[in-house]
Amino acid sequence: MKKNKNRNELSIFEELRLKPSTNARSPEHYPREYSLHKLNVLCKVDKKNNPISWWKKRPNGEFMQVNEFGEMIFSSDKRYEKTIPKSKNLKKNKSKILVTVNKYNMPVTYWVKDNEGDLIQVNLKEEDVGVEMKIKSWLRDKAIGAVSLEISSMKKKAYEYSKDELMRMIEAEENKAIKKGGWKAVRIAALSTLGLGWLPFI
Repeated sequence: MKKNKNRNELSIFEELRLKPSTNARSPEHYPREYSLHKLNVLCKVDKKNNPISWWKKRPNGEFMQVNEFGEMIFSSDKRYEKTIPKSKNLKKNKSKILVTVNKYNMPVTYWVKDNEGDLIQVNLKEEDVGVEMKIKSWLRDKAIGAVSLEISSMKKKAYEYSKDELMRMIEAEENKAIKKGGWKAVRIAALSTLGLGWLPFI
């Protein structure tokens, strides 16, 4: 297998980092700050003041149950509550989620900001964009860092290995991290590092 001879380590590992697919929305097509609104929902909390259900007021003044994104919950949902709480038992949900809305003032897309102030869409289904991509990219970067240290400790250079060899080493480090604490632990660590540990769907 061809080695990465005469190339510096930074450029070699850069090719192995995860990047959004070409189908991902580019930053220039992100919503403008002025078009984003705070998610206006109320929540019922437990004894530790943690949200356990979310509610929104209808135009007629009645409350309807929604999820953490303000989307209506139906009776078939396992989170559905038959009893509607009184307004005095609801608190304003301190969510950092921002939304774009349609002409009926209904949320369409949901966004958060990471530690660097960059917008990330959180209601995307595709795994190669949005929050999931951020988590996988964080794990890949950690694995690359571990492999780089391992190679350095053996007094070798990255260009002495083929791309396939490096990829196998990186994937082994990723699997080691997942096996150690499970995918949920990886998610929590990644989102906390990115400043998104408060997200309700960890």
